[in-house]
Amino acid sequence: MDRQVLLRKIMATGDDVRRLEQDLIALQSIDVVEYPDNYSSLSHQAIIKGEFIALKLRELAYSTTNISWTELLKNSANALEILIDCDEKGVVEISLPCLIPSRKKKPLGFITAPLYAALDKFILSRHNAPEDPFEKFSHCTICISHIYDKRLFGRGRKRDHDNIEVKGIIDVINTFLLTDDTGNLCDIFHTSEVSEIDMTRIFIMKKDMFPEWVSVYKSRSASLP
Repeated sequence: MDRQVLLRKIMATGDDVRRLEQDLIALQSIDVVEYPDNYSSLSHQAIIKGEFIALKLRELAYSTTNISWTELLKNSANALEILIDCDEKGVVEISLPCLIPSRKKKPLGFITAPLYAALDKFILSRHNAPEDPFEKFSHCTICISHIYDKRLFGRGRKRDHDNIEVKGIIDVINTFLLTDDTGNLCDIFHTSEVSEIDMTRIFIMKKDMFPEWVSVYKSRSASLP
């Protein structure tokens, strides 16, 4: 890449970072209880700016270094602590260190790209363990738990489930874990709860396991105030 072009890209990203910093400073001055709509609007602006910054930094590193895109995304998945596990009953759990954005607050690339790399690594590890092979789900239920930091939870912060952009997440999961995400094979269930941090937990299981599983899960999770 031409040095001048590279410098302009770096400077533009720096400007984005400074604008994000200004938004974060402004957020500190807003009373989230008295002005929840203002806080929500500005926090969403900050989220989108942060997402674009992450994307720009990845693209910049990819275009100017010898790091492969696969390695870059795997490093991102590790840094974000995207966790994927399968329990003894065959339920796969994916933990994402963030809330999934609303439909009008795209892009999702900041999380779907590292998720793709993490799932690729998970499937590869199962292929390398022939004594415990992984079979894709056919008829399944996907349970998505939107978990809010209880210290930040207030009026206006909880989103309607039908306004959350899950399609990109499901598309990535479908690539590695499902035979197909069509409606007659795959049910999707949403729930919300509060905990110590913002995060999203996604569980994939056979359909007949869902009634018992959700009963146990809801009894253990903290309900929204």
